[in-house]
Amino acid sequence: MFVVEFPRKGTDSCNFAGKTVPFPSLISVKFVAMKKLLPAVLAGFMFSFSGREHPPFIKIDRLNQRMTNGADTTYVVNFWATWCAPCVKELPDFTAFDSIHANDKVKVILISMDFKQDIGTKLVPFIHKRRIKTEVLVLDELYDNEWIPKVDSGWQGNIPVTLIRNVSRNYRKFLPRETTRAELDSLIRTE
Repeated sequence: MFVVEFPRKGTDSCNFAGKTVPFPSLISVKFVAMKKLLPAVLAGFMFSFSGREHPPFIKIDRLNQRMTNGADTTYVVNFWATWCAPCVKELPDFTAFDSIHANDKVKVILISMDFKQDIGTKLVPFIHKRRIKTEVLVLDELYDNEWIPKVDSGWQGNIPVTLIRNVSRNYRKFLPRETTRAELDSLIRTE
């Protein structure tokens, strides 16, 4: 960050980035600084609009409310983390399933359980490297014994886990294990 002190009335120099600079050359210094700064500003702009910013945080109550409000939609919610090998293994099945059902009343949500300190360094690069287009949210909960029963009373806290829910059809299926695209397809057809 550059700090510029513009010239005071009656002077012909100013302070630019901690150095005294003659005023006429300040214009060229500002131009050079802008040329160097502009790519960083544009990169930051592109970063925030290309899916490189971290996914939004969500509380379990908000997720449940979202599924209730979208009553005629079948939600396929997968709880996963980048550090979980079985989770990473099944992600392509979820993203493919999401692509296939993009025009249906089916919504796939990937709930990341990555540690907050790893979101920028592990989760965001992971999503970007694998070009994941499916909606990813980050779980924002602290006390497992409070939020896990809100997903399923029999859940032990293991991942991967998938919840399939359609409120209007009173359909709910909890899968406390790895899931394949074929299984997802068959469960959606039978609901």
